[in-house]
Amino acid sequence: MKTKFNLSGMHCESCALDIQETLAETAGVNRADVSYADKQAIVDYDETIVQDTTLIKKIQDLDYEVTVSESGQ
Repeated sequence: MKTKFNLSGMHCESCALDIQETLAETAGVNRADVSYADKQAIVDYDETIVQDTTLIKKIQDLDYEVTVSESGQ
């Protein structure tokens, strides 16, 4: 499954890299692309292993705000 997440609270490219690395290290995530410029993350993951709620929690734990994009599912 591929989901697009809207992000806020990023201040620089390093913030995007932190989120991307955290998501990429999550079991079940095949690919995570985070864009500081677009303020979004596109995550390809196996929904039998990880749920979008888990991905949201991981981003929130890094102190960023996140919502699922309406066009992302």
